[in-house]
Amino acid sequence: MKSDYKTDYSCPFCLSYLLLENKLILTARHVSSDEPNESFLLLMNPEIGHYDTVYHPSVKVHEGDKYDFFCPVCHHKLHSDLNDNLVMVQYHDKNGKLFELHFSRVAGQKSTYKIMGRSVETFGIDAPHYLDFINLVNMS
Repeated sequence: MKSDYKTDYSCPFCLSYLLLENKLILTARHVSSDEPNESFLLLMNPEIGHYDTVYHPSVKVHEGDKYDFFCPVCHHKLHSDLNDNLVMVQYHDKNGKLFELHFSRVAGQKSTYKIMGRSVETFGIDAPHYLDFINLVNMS
């Protein structure tokens, strides 16, 4: 697969691209809901470390609440194996390198981790919250 973007995102399960019109597009749903009709599209700023989001005005997102994230193409849950409070998508940098990108699924929490092998780059004011756990996992 090849895209026209300098950097890109993809689903780790179906490999579909998730970046369109310079927005990372995911489906989200509050963790307390099992109803698919309560899911909503979430557009995120694709620049790592920027946490702007766009969603329909009828959706109420509450800071501190957890949300499940899904691929909008295959609908697979985008969970992280590093921590239950993180989501994972694939990130393709401008040189074509593939990284795991883990970010918080807690609304308002600014923590992102760009990982390749044992290399971890952190972004966001809340990144230290999970850093010890991620470092322990990568050292094992």
